[in-house]
Amino acid sequence: MKKIINYSLLLLSLLGVVGTFDACQKGDDVAPAPTITRVRTVSKDSAYTYQAQYNLDSSYAATRTSPVKFDSTTALGKPGTLYAIIGQNLKTVSAVYFNDVNAYFNPALVTDNSILIAIPLTTPFTGSNKLRVVTSGGTTEYTFGIQQPAPIITKVDQLAGQAGDVITITGTTFDNVSAVSFGTAAATIIEKSSTQLKVSVPASVSTATISVKTPGGTAAYGILFGFTTPVFTDAYAAGWSAGGFNGTSTVPSTGAVKRGTGSLKFEYTGGYGGFQMFYGGTPIALATATGVKFSIYGGPGTEGKVVKLVVNGNYDKGVQLVLHAGTWTDYAVLLSSLGATGNLTEITLQEFSGNAPSVIYIDDLGLY
Repeated sequence: MKKIINYSLLLLSLLGVVGTFDACQKGDDVAPAPTITRVRTVSKDSAYTYQAQYNLDSSYAATRTSPVKFDSTTALGKPGTLYAIIGQNLKTVSAVYFNDVNAYFNPALVTDNSILIAIPLTTPFTGSNKLRVVTSGGTTEYTFGIQQPAPIITKVDQLAGQAGDVITITGTTFDNVSAVSFGTAAATIIEKSSTQLKVSVPASVSTATISVKTPGGTAAYGILFGFTTPVFTDAYAAGWSAGGFNGTSTVPSTGAVKRGTGSLKFEYTGGYGGFQMFYGGTPIALATATGVKFSIYGGPGTEGKVVKLVVNGNYDKGVQLVLHAGTWTDYAVLLSSLGATGNLTEITLQEFSGNAPSVIYIDDLGLY
């Protein structure tokens, strides 16, 4: 009986030891909590794409590269850019969030001390301003903001204007706008949203570059506001007269006016007619200008039809422009693409679709 009791006590003692060993082993399996000590860049250059304005109707994608230190610690990230999250106990990462947006990561680029990851392009620049890493050992957060993208100007509703005129600037990422300038002159911001600004033209501005400044950078519109040489605003400038073929002009006209009190009207009565504007005043050297700009209102039946802009009678180098019916469309064409040299003597808008009869109105015409 005594032996049985001793064996029972020995068995219970062994079970206790095993239980204790098992509990210690389970405790050792608990993953340690992750920590983040910093975030750094991983490339020597920071390159990003932005839209650069070519003329009033089109833009092109350009790439701007900013050199940065290879191992540069940062608290501000740019969507689409690769970064390294540095810390401890990161190997078991299951999710990474920037401003609460879940970011994809490649497990092959994860170690216990780093995670290589690109910030998603869809990440907003407003939000929690937190980087959050989730692992099997827990969750950690790190203060990390998202850089606001540079603003982009896509349209300015007036090609010219007087001091005090209110113009509308359309584009993207105007958030937190701090300034709108016409050259070096500051404009008064009357209304603002992320995609549109209404500003008052400052005094003493004849021609100037319009720019918008935000925390993301400064955007400059590719076409000057105003004219270096006006041809028509509410009336012809001195030295100009109207003519044409296969059509009739009305100068000035009040049928459709974009700005001010008058516009130019031309009714094409025969296919491929031409509205010609002749200059006989003091010579205007084309070498002093960049391009010609104007606005056209398309009459009924002109949607999708084409007119050809010709300078100094060089029809072989004319540029075709697509019309839009019932609305004003802005056009800006480089003089170099028109084969225009010497002094300005003539501007022609030739109907180029065989679409007659048809009517167009032109306003705010001149060189810039």
